[in-house]
Amino acid sequence: MMRSLLIRGMIAGLLAGLVAFGVAKIVGEPQVDKAIAFEDYVAGRESAPAHTGHSHGDDEDELVTRSQQNFAGLGTGALIYGIALGGLFALVFALAYGRMGTFTARGTAALLGLLGFVSVFLVPFLKYPATPPAIGDPDTIGRRTGLYLGLILISVAAMAIAVVVRRRLTVRLGEWNATLVVAGGYVAAIGLCYLLLPGINEVPQAALKGVVTAVGDAGVTFPAAVLWRFRVSAVAVQVALWTTIAIAFGFLARKPLESGSVPEYEGAASGH
Repeated sequence: MMRSLLIRGMIAGLLAGLVAFGVAKIVGEPQVDKAIAFEDYVAGRESAPAHTGHSHGDDEDELVTRSQQNFAGLGTGALIYGIALGGLFALVFALAYGRMGTFTARGTAALLGLLGFVSVFLVPFLKYPATPPAIGDPDTIGRRTGLYLGLILISVAAMAIAVVVRRRLTVRLGEWNATLVVAGGYVAAIGLCYLLLPGINEVPQAALKGVVTAVGDAGVTFPAAVLWRFRVSAVAVQVALWTTIAIAFGFLARKPLESGSVPEYEGAASGH
């Protein structure tokens, strides 16, 4: 049964990757193009005094064109990520099914999708939101990546502890009260992490003082609207990804789990 769930999870992840690719292509890539245009503009301003009248557009041939990046590259990445996430989702589902209350297969998948979205994406995103090209110091990529991944691990671990504690408190407090208690504990733990972990704000303003001086009083700052829309599109992609996985996996797993094969699954899960 575990193999069957894993296959269904990967199929659900494949579908989710396709949906996420479509959302990213429609709402995300236009903002990336605007960010790249800003980056090119700033680079051109910085090099203009030393290379007046000379164009650099054809000096170097791109190994991967922009059209290849935002279609083949983006699509491949979305599908691989979706399949991998779907497989992990299936493994977590196998551990959680029957242990999170009286939820059906679709109910368990929906709940796991919500918890996964919050712990894996939303909590780290609120502290370290996604940034488009032209934002961020290249020298701090390693530090920023480490902080983001670290917060993901903390958030997932805290969510897992909350689920386990809720199950134990349900006997004494009831489902609703136990849920409120562990939700409060999770929020408090994440709030503490937010306070202790350093913030990152590398929107190019102060970093481009030389460019601002060169172009005059108007200055050069990254467009706030582009940054906002890029981050909204990042949320939209993740919502599409997690929602599709939860719905598709719940549908695919419902038949084998809620039919005559349920006893076989429960026996396998308990080790008998």
